[in-house]
Amino acid sequence: MKFYGREDELRLMGQLYQKSPSFLVITGRRRIGKTTLVREFIRSRPSIYFFVDNHKKIDLLMEEYSHILSNHFELPSFFSIQKPSDLFAFLIQIKEPIIVVFDEFQRFNQIYPPFYTELQHAWDQRPEDSKLFLIVTGSSIGMMNRIFMGGGAPLFKRADTRITIRPFGVTEILPVLDDLTSLSLEEKLKIFYLFGGIIHYYYLFDKFSCRNFPDILEKIIFNDFGPLRREISDILVEEFGSEHASYHTIIAALAGGKTSMKEIGDRAGIAVTSLHPYLENLINLLGIVTYQVPVGDEKGRSRLGRYFLTDPFFRFYARFVYPNMSTFEAGNYSSLIAAVDDGWNSYAGRCFEDLVREILKNTLLNQYDSIGSWWNRKGNEIDIVATGSDRTLVVECKYRDLTENQARDIIEKVLKKAEFIPHLSGLVIGGVAARSIMGKEKLIQEGYFVWDFNDLNNTLRHVEGDPSPTLR
Repeated sequence: MKFYGREDELRLMGQLYQKSPSFLVITGRRRIGKTTLVREFIRSRPSIYFFVDNHKKIDLLMEEYSHILSNHFELPSFFSIQKPSDLFAFLIQIKEPIIVVFDEFQRFNQIYPPFYTELQHAWDQRPEDSKLFLIVTGSSIGMMNRIFMGGGAPLFKRADTRITIRPFGVTEILPVLDDLTSLSLEEKLKIFYLFGGIIHYYYLFDKFSCRNFPDILEKIIFNDFGPLRREISDILVEEFGSEHASYHTIIAALAGGKTSMKEIGDRAGIAVTSLHPYLENLINLLGIVTYQVPVGDEKGRSRLGRYFLTDPFFRFYARFVYPNMSTFEAGNYSSLIAAVDDGWNSYAGRCFEDLVREILKNTLLNQYDSIGSWWNRKGNEIDIVATGSDRTLVVECKYRDLTENQARDIIEKVLKKAEFIPHLSGLVIGGVAARSIMGKEKLIQEGYFVWDFNDLNNTLRHVEGDPSPTLR
């Protein structure tokens, strides 16, 4: 498969390369595309790539790295690097421009912890005319933070900058799926609801010759040899070690609809007073959870804040695998696939709501000051609320096909709920988003906001003109 996206990251890396010596840190969760990005960047540039294999002791790693250097520079057979300090001494004396990569840099903490302080000393002593561009990557974001951030970190303030690789959005993933399959947009979105923005999962789709969504389940996930069979557990173990079980239970609670600290703590069996660091790690380290407040509330002051599991694959795992772990471990995959079939519409409904909200943020932000969700203590909730100085838009999302009468009923109900939103001013416009809506044009003409898969397709495909329904 070809390389996709990451133009901003490549542009920054190119700038640093031109201004060497430079030191770049690249972090991001497992399989998000750090190594692929680095390989794309070094493909046409002089470079040395070192993989940090945590199954090797430091002397074996140095032996391996010696061979790499010897081959690259065509050195005599007796050339040998015995220890990391020798490696650094060799690298910093290189005169020509060169990129040196240490992939999975945080693993030196297991193999040889002094590696970081020895690198610090060598980097501080590099010649002024050095053309070395040092790139280090790490999947354990917490460990990389401990290496590079904070006054006590061994490489504090040594890196010029840091890139955190984020998952792709749906508009970036669709071209990937377009290259892989001729499925309908709805079927492609079904795959996105499963994989989210982790590009490596789509490479697996190609590698295992998957034709459709059922193929993914059978070949990649629900299979004794499926490459993603243990993916979530591996991520949590790598990032959180012995505490991974606690994170499992928190994620399961979030996937089960628990959103407040108390609800999550009760479901996970963790005292509320101890819960906050776990949630902060899921937000800031893994990036799979968000903390949200109702539209109109201030984040730091609201007492109605909620936590949401936003990563699709974590959400899928927590919804369909974790509660059925005995069945999963027994290899009874057919019953799990049946459970996915039965529960998919309910699962996809929340994914669809998130997708619509994100797209409307991008397409309507010039018309409204703030776009998000709203709820109150009395149980009133509205999927999407957009507020402006002279009008407010309130929208309910339904992952199904609607008749005109069903759409009208939904709009009437959401307008009733909007009466509970405090401090609204100006016109309140009711709306509905669904897969398809009969009588759509008639409803739009009456002043309602009506949005369906055709609008979704137009927006994602960047059709010229305003992709959103007209508000009259």
